[in-house]
Amino acid sequence: MTTMSKSVTSGLTGKLSSLKKYPGRAVLLAVVLFLTVAGGSIYSIRAQRAAAATAEPAPQTATVRQGSLVISASGSGSLAASEGIELSFSTGGQVTGVFVKPGDRVEAGTLLAQIDPREAQTSYAQAKQAYQELTSDTAIASARQQAAQAQADLMSAKYQLEYLIGPEVLYWETEIANGEGTLAQAKAHAEASPSDEDAQQALTKARDFLSFAQDKLEDAWELYYDEYVPETFRLLEDGNEVDVYAVPTDLEIRLARTSIDEAQKKLNDSQDYYNVLTGGPLPEDASSDALVELQQAERELQDAQAALEGAEIIAPITGTILSVEAAAGSTFDTGTVITMADLSQLELDFYLDETDWGLVAVGNQAEISFDALPDQIFPGRVTRVDAKLYESNNISAVRGIVQLDSALDGFELPIGTSATIDIIHARVEQAVLVPIEALHETVPGEFVVFLVENGTLTQRAVEIGLQDQLYAEVKSGLKAGEVVSTDPSNSP
Repeated sequence: MTTMSKSVTSGLTGKLSSLKKYPGRAVLLAVVLFLTVAGGSIYSIRAQRAAAATAEPAPQTATVRQGSLVISASGSGSLAASEGIELSFSTGGQVTGVFVKPGDRVEAGTLLAQIDPREAQTSYAQAKQAYQELTSDTAIASARQQAAQAQADLMSAKYQLEYLIGPEVLYWETEIANGEGTLAQAKAHAEASPSDEDAQQALTKARDFLSFAQDKLEDAWELYYDEYVPETFRLLEDGNEVDVYAVPTDLEIRLARTSIDEAQKKLNDSQDYYNVLTGGPLPEDASSDALVELQQAERELQDAQAALEGAEIIAPITGTILSVEAAAGSTFDTGTVITMADLSQLELDFYLDETDWGLVAVGNQAEISFDALPDQIFPGRVTRVDAKLYESNNISAVRGIVQLDSALDGFELPIGTSATIDIIHARVEQAVLVPIEALHETVPGEFVVFLVENGTLTQRAVEIGLQDQLYAEVKSGLKAGEVVSTDPSNSP
């Protein structure tokens, strides 16, 4: 019973009691009171039922809006220098000075540390003196004289062979040797260019000449025995039928040919040596003792100079000293002495979940937030993605490097500072966006929505672009401000 019914009943109780002395009236009044209260209750229930019958559930709709949509992968990383360099001495000794400390910024060419250079200086002086003696003006004059003597020896050896076999034979043997070389070159050219008529003609010409020279050599040998031998060599026996002369033996002729080959090699070596001493290039096939000695002296001088220079550590770049592992007075043998890096070019070594493999590629933009600077966002770009997953403690991850777009000027962040990173796979700005719930896929890749207009639903085809878990980019079919149904019960 409602509160109002209770108050009415209590108010009338007294009146009923006062009417006891009039029994007829009391009964009549009680009947009227019951009907009044009951009628009010029945009316209230009917009104509630009528209101419930006319009420409809709130429609499930969304308004198409305009905004940005970003597809990204998030991970973690740490700050690194893009050009970290480990520096060391190239020779051992006692460290006599270390002139920098971690955090110092130095220019390229700055002396960073050194060891006692006296032993290296002595070795360098000795190597330099030995090399200078081999390349002095006196050595050059001697080499020139040796080349001239080698030329004379070669001419003498040729004269000796010419005497033994005759000038005509020697001439055509030389022509055949030259012709064989020409034929080999022509054959190689013709095989490389079979359709080249000039190459084929050159090959035919070379073959013809070589055949001609061989015929002439045979004629020269006949003249040798018929004319040259009787005119040149003494007669040993005057027979009735055959005259016997002191003809050179095969061994003598072979030795003469060998003398020419040796003289030619000696001439080549002496000329090469002289050319090198006067600034010419060193032949690749150089093998003479003089050239080998010169090469050895040059290498020893280079090594001694490197050892002397290695007694100092010079900054190869402009950068910041990250660590120093030696001190004045200590003895150096091997290992890194100083580590430096160019902190104007910083990188981030990053790690992503392996499920994000398809969302990261070289060239992707990145947004970096360092734990030490949570309110700052630094842009960058992916410069490397490892070709295989990084494995550690049964965990697989995508590993790569992001190059920061600018230096962290004004921020004192040490190498190794932790950071979070978002790799931007795709992004659209000022796009028309619709909730995913409003899309209905009719066939793979094709979608419709239900547009709400004047209380009715109208089906409309839309072209969809990027999608995330909440929204999709509408390339065509909708515009910002239109209302679509998100009721899943709607279907095409």
